[in-house]
Amino acid sequence: MSTKYQRTHEKIIRAGMQLLFADDFDKVSVPMICKEAGISRPTFYSHFKCREQMVAEYYGASFFLDQEKTRWITSAPDSWTSIIRMQLLFIRHTCNPEQSALISRSLSWQLTGQQPETGSDYHDQRQKMLFQFIKEAQQEGSVRNLSDPHYLCRSIFMLQTGNLFLWCEDNASFDQFTNFFWNLEAILYVNEDNRGLWKSEIGFMPDFRQEDYS
Repeated sequence: MSTKYQRTHEKIIRAGMQLLFADDFDKVSVPMICKEAGISRPTFYSHFKCREQMVAEYYGASFFLDQEKTRWITSAPDSWTSIIRMQLLFIRHTCNPEQSALISRSLSWQLTGQQPETGSDYHDQRQKMLFQFIKEAQQEGSVRNLSDPHYLCRSIFMLQTGNLFLWCEDNASFDQFTNFFWNLEAILYVNEDNRGLWKSEIGFMPDFRQEDYS
């Protein structure tokens, strides 16, 4: 069960992103976000150092994992397919041409090397899911890299960030799917029979409803 702090943390991010999706970053101030979220400025700064940190957390955490999408991930026939589906959703969440300016700001914040302290459990949720899928895929034999799943999770998160940098650098025209999954298969040393499976999963990916920030 989430705490009051966590619920407020999420409310701030959702209110802030609603405003940022509708207007330029420089036109959306902290007071505007506070008004939209129904909080005070001290409350905002007790959760975030700045707007950039808020944006970075939105794109770097598990906001793409709502109940409907989680069901699709966990309904996969095996753990390797669950890993694929989770990555497909994350790529769709981040590699959005209409939000490329915001995503670039998110990456710039990450380059500062500052790890935001957060009251949200979204980062842990994402890592716990991926850790479990990797562990099961190792047992099933589809993932033949038997390194500690914690290290493999970290490698995948680094791959996601690198893929996103290349996508932004190429003005959102970079083939993020092919590049990411080719490297993912190499990192995890995926069984030959399971390579390229991501291509068919893209074809059957549900047309999930857009996130509601009202």
